[in-house]
Amino acid sequence: MKRAQQPMSMALSRRGRDSDALEALSGIRHVLRNGWLIVGTACAITIFAITVALGVKPLYESNILIQITRHAPPSADLQTETPAITEIEILRSRSVLARVVNALHLDIAVEPTVFPVVGAFIARSNPGLSDPGLFGLGGYVWGNEQVRVDIFNVPDALLDQPFKLVVSGHDAYTLSQPEAGIRLHGKVGEHLRARTLSGPLDILVTTIHARPGATFTLHRSREGQAVDRLQRSLAIAEKGRLSNVIGVSLQGGNPELVSRILNEIADQYIQQQTAQKTDEVKNQLVFYDQQVSQAQRRIRELDVRLNELLRKHGASDLSEDARILAQQSLVLQAELTAKEQQKIALSARFGDRHPDMLVVTRHIASIRRDLADIETRRKGFAAAQQEILAVNRDKLAHSQMSFELLNMRHKLDALMLSNHINVRLVDRAQTPLQSISLALPVMVVLSCMLGMTSGVIASVLKNSLVRRKLRSSTTWGVRRLMIGTQAPLADDNENPQGAMSPAAGQSDAPPAAG
Repeated sequence: MKRAQQPMSMALSRRGRDSDALEALSGIRHVLRNGWLIVGTACAITIFAITVALGVKPLYESNILIQITRHAPPSADLQTETPAITEIEILRSRSVLARVVNALHLDIAVEPTVFPVVGAFIARSNPGLSDPGLFGLGGYVWGNEQVRVDIFNVPDALLDQPFKLVVSGHDAYTLSQPEAGIRLHGKVGEHLRARTLSGPLDILVTTIHARPGATFTLHRSREGQAVDRLQRSLAIAEKGRLSNVIGVSLQGGNPELVSRILNEIADQYIQQQTAQKTDEVKNQLVFYDQQVSQAQRRIRELDVRLNELLRKHGASDLSEDARILAQQSLVLQAELTAKEQQKIALSARFGDRHPDMLVVTRHIASIRRDLADIETRRKGFAAAQQEILAVNRDKLAHSQMSFELLNMRHKLDALMLSNHINVRLVDRAQTPLQSISLALPVMVVLSCMLGMTSGVIASVLKNSLVRRKLRSSTTWGVRRLMIGTQAPLADDNENPQGAMSPAAGQSDAPPAAG
């Protein structure tokens, strides 16, 4: 009995799997039946997503690394706290960032006017200059157009208001602000000053890298606003616990500007720390700096003299060249001895004018000339070696003097700057080459996937709506059928004899037809 039940259960399970597969295939066919809806929705969503991706500006990130060290206090009983937390707040302080804003003119924003959505992508892909405008209109730029403005002072009423700068010719521009009734003409490198209804206006455009007709938008914000934006953008944290190594990172759309800002922050911070040293320490270090500089200058002069001697004798290492000449001299002397023995052997058989004798004689003369030349060079090398030895002795003495002076200077640093904070920039910011945001091919692939998913979802929603509509219409039909079948039953109850009135027959006709 059990053996008979096993094939039956296997057949039932196989039949269940086949029915599930058929249902899945039927569902897929129902979804794919709305092909035009899927394709249309997918294309629309994909085009929209790709358009948005083209307008997204890549984001770049760079960082610097600063080491904070504290010298040991004179007494071991004194305990010092880690200075990293304090220095992080100093790095983020307005006293440092305000100098960065003023040095890099971060309160002045100059942006080229690009065509909406796709203009920024085309401009990033074009490293050269472009012909401004769309069919000659609009002043849109399509390339690497740039304008540098070092001074842009506007009245308080015009702060954060957009100004339009149009390149009107070679090293010429037009600055306008229609709402304030401003329209000025200036040239590159000339400080332009003007009186407006709101107050005085100053502008200095230092460089223009664009063709005539290119349009740029200028904004001048308050220094405090620029400092606040920079404070919010900086990410400052200590690397590790009690490591006294601070990392500063910044993200932005302009990779060169990001690295310049970080390097300027490091420079301003180190400059501020250096300025806090006392004048007494600086004065005591001046003498040692001068002595070290003189010693190093003398070492450089001796290096130049040594190079001149080596160049004069056409050698890079006189000792090695002298050894090589000695070896060549031994080889030539052995060859000279062999030739002289050959000449003695030939003289016993031939006369002095015999061709073989003449050849041997010429060889002997040539070898003797080479030996004489080598001997002359060896004597010159000997004299040069004596001079080089003297130069090396002098150089060694100055090197030892420089080393001792540096040692004394370092000891003075350690003595005077004990328990004072020292700052060292470990890593400067490099211009980032790779963006941290998604690459354009990845965004295009994601856009296509989003479009296909949206198309399938639209098809599923349509099918569900159609099924609901069919279900509601079927339910309504069943209800009507039930109402139609209940009417004759009521008439039968009223006429138990089975007699049917004409009116009843007429009222039953529509359900029967139905």
